[in-house]
Amino acid sequence: MRIALAQTAPSVAPEGPPQLEKPHSTSPFPSIDQNLIDVVGFVQRAAEQGAEVVVFPEYFLQGIVDAGRQYLSLPSKHLTTYLQSLAKQYKVCLVGSIVHGTREAGTPGAVDLPSVSPFEHIPASSSSPASSKNGITPAQLEWAKYLEKHPVSAEENSHPVIYNTAFFINESGEVVGEYVKKNLWHPEREYLTPGKDEHKVFDTKWGKAGMMICWDMSHPAHAQDLAKQGADIIFAPTFWYATDSEPTIHKYEHDPQYETKMVSSLCFARCLETETVWIMCNAGGDPLEGFMGGSGVWVPLRGQVAACGVGAQLEVVDIDLKVLKDARETYKVREDASRRLAT
Repeated sequence: MRIALAQTAPSVAPEGPPQLEKPHSTSPFPSIDQNLIDVVGFVQRAAEQGAEVVVFPEYFLQGIVDAGRQYLSLPSKHLTTYLQSLAKQYKVCLVGSIVHGTREAGTPGAVDLPSVSPFEHIPASSSSPASSKNGITPAQLEWAKYLEKHPVSAEENSHPVIYNTAFFINESGEVVGEYVKKNLWHPEREYLTPGKDEHKVFDTKWGKAGMMICWDMSHPAHAQDLAKQGADIIFAPTFWYATDSEPTIHKYEHDPQYETKMVSSLCFARCLETETVWIMCNAGGDPLEGFMGGSGVWVPLRGQVAACGVGAQLEVVDIDLKVLKDARETYKVREDASRRLAT
């Protein structure tokens, strides 16, 4: 299995409704446009290196989506469609997360979202220029007019209905696995809706796989749920800042790399506890902005076999899943768990 960690530096839109410098003449989703262009470049480079699965961070397309930026969730289905086409074109599997939003019945604009994609102008090759006339396409114009006519209301901001959903798209462009984040980081609880469905594994050509997202990694019981279902691989798209323990951490003397080492320790612990290949891709970027990167792949009996630094980076690694058979015979974590269940 050849895995590409696409540690991108997602652009984050400003809070509030989109502010167009020249109404109806520029993109209504400029940050998503830029992130999509970056994604295409990463996928193209990964495919050139023979990658079979390209794993992106949490929030890699929309940036942080909170109550003040929930308008970014409205075109989410078009993002999924775009990625399906990209996976099919490059014959690679794609993993990441997308925030999907709904507008409750009775909300102005709830049932008349534009059906056209505002991202159709983004080329599927980094060598091709974006296609637009006079700075905006007809689809972008339709979305710009929609957002102008139906801005996200103060009431919607107070009670947003948005879900952070991890996905696995196979090389044929099919969505074969989805998971809605259940364990929300504390600030996220103010605007994201947690998932309620149980964790489920899905089939890939390499074995059974499951997904968790970021703060889920701090809840070992959920990883064990996937292990009980026979997971061989667990993907964990992540958006973890180096500043997430602030300001409390400054009350104590601590390792300057505390946050990075904590995440790495969680990944290795979950890898051994579940006897799976654990693949975590975090956002990278400028450390002065709080980014810490640290994406990696952890394998029983091997340890961490791929690691990224702080900034944006593409890292490709080969994994032979035969190691899992030896790990399970050596550690017998699953065997012991099965015996406890049987009694």
